Amino acid sequence: MAKTTPILPGTDSKPLDPNLDALQYEIMQETAQALGRIGRQLEEALAALKRHDETPGSNQDRDELVQQAADRAFALFIQRDYLGLRTDHHLKATYDIPNEVMIRVGVMKKPEKPEP
Repeated sequence: MAKTTPILPGTDSKPLDPNLDALQYEIMQETAQALGRIGRQLEEALAALKRHDETPGSNQDRDELVQQAADRAFALFIQRDYLGLRTDHHLKATYDIPNEVMIRVGVMKKPEKPEP
């Protein structure tokens, strides 16, 4: 039986070099940790939005919280796409991303003009 060489995501699908297993393992481990950090940042942004909605008279700008959640979701989608994980359809349900956040994914906030 022929031995197949695993592929490292995000590296133009080049086979892993068996002589560099330790380095490649470390790279894959860091990649997974980075993806986890991005996912946790999205969860934190969504939780902040939910807390805002559940707290009467909150002093935070809700629009800003929605934009932060959308920016974090966009970062997660981009990172997953870079790694070749193209099955993003389940992320909306997995992270319980509201439609108003999804609408803003990929939409960048216009920079404010400095006051004269």
